Amino acid sequence: MFVSAISFVAILLFAIGLYGVITSRVGIKMLISIEIMINSAILNLIGIGSYFYAGSGTISPYVFALFAIAIGVIESAVGLGLLIAVYHRFGKIDISLLREIRW
Repeated sequence: MFVSAISFVAILLFAIGLYGVITSRVGIKMLISIEIMINSAILNLIGIGSYFYAGSGTISPYVFALFAIAIGVIESAVGLGLLIAVYHRFGKIDISLLREIRW
């Protein structure tokens, strides 16, 4: 019951994030949606890991979750940097403008 409830919530969060990525054209909304998707994967990892590794004394699911959080932070920093570059160049934040940037 515990694992199925955690997995259901994680799938629901992932679906919400995926819907936000597919339907949004604004960069900040897409970054937030991607963060929701990453957080749902972390929730699923922690929920299943705490169920299967509860009595063994290992911390490996939590270490993997910390790595996933670090990857999410790096992804947010890179995405925000790209969106700031688009805003400085064009004056608005739209994902379709990323094609116009020539480095």
